Amino acid sequence: MKDNRKNISLRKRLALAGSCLVLCSALSGCMQTELAPDVSYLDVLDTNDEQSGKSLSRGVTQKVDVNGEKFKLLISYLSGEEKWSINANKKLFMEIKTEGLPENLEVYIDNIHVDTTIVSTKAAFDGIKQDSMDDRIHNSQMLGFPISDTQSYFGINEIEGQNETFIQGYIYGNRYYTSGEITEKRFLESDYLEDGVWANKIDSVIDLIIVDKTTNEVLRVVSVPSSLIVKINNQITFYDSGEYKTYEYDKNGQRRLVRTQNSN
Repeated sequence: MKDNRKNISLRKRLALAGSCLVLCSALSGCMQTELAPDVSYLDVLDTNDEQSGKSLSRGVTQKVDVNGEKFKLLISYLSGEEKWSINANKKLFMEIKTEGLPENLEVYIDNIHVDTTIVSTKAAFDGIKQDSMDDRIHNSQMLGFPISDTQSYFGINEIEGQNETFIQGYIYGNRYYTSGEITEKRFLESDYLEDGVWANKIDSVIDLIIVDKTTNEVLRVVSVPSSLIVKINNQITFYDSGEYKTYEYDKNGQRRLVRTQNSN
């Protein structure tokens, strides 16, 4: 009987410990952060100064397959900004031409659609749309923008910093609402960095019209996708008690002091 009482007592303690563990897990679950999908496999355009004080890469060129065709698309992206930020309006230049286009074919760009979203390590903020662009011929005289191995399309994507739709989307994923009441605010660049935002994702769809040059017959229409990551400037300067303090943020929103300068 003595051993049985010990066993019963032990089972009670284990059950109580298990209950506490479940309760703790439930409570700590509220503090867990769902991580966003990894996009490190995509091409990266980086305007940050990381080594010699000069921009390492302000341009990226992609060679993209055209489904069902032997020729390729060369898509070049060039940053119009020395430093890329979420808040500021910014420009991304885009050049498109073919490589290995057969002599009997002509290619026209019917339409280009580009979505710009934010990239965060936290799923709640990742993928929020910041801006969109469409570009196409605005007359009936041509099929589209003609491109070839020697003729390029050159376009400018002007990306808006903070519009109402973007701010609302960010608020719904953010901590800035309580009891069903939402307060709109213009976020600081540091707000985004603290929430793990580290880049913009540029998703483009390029619709091509392929024509037989000898017969002027439209052979087919095909869409070509392209994606790019543009890293944002991860250093922010604050004014604090007569000093300018510059902090650098990592992808998890943690910051470290990298520079202090006296205002005098």
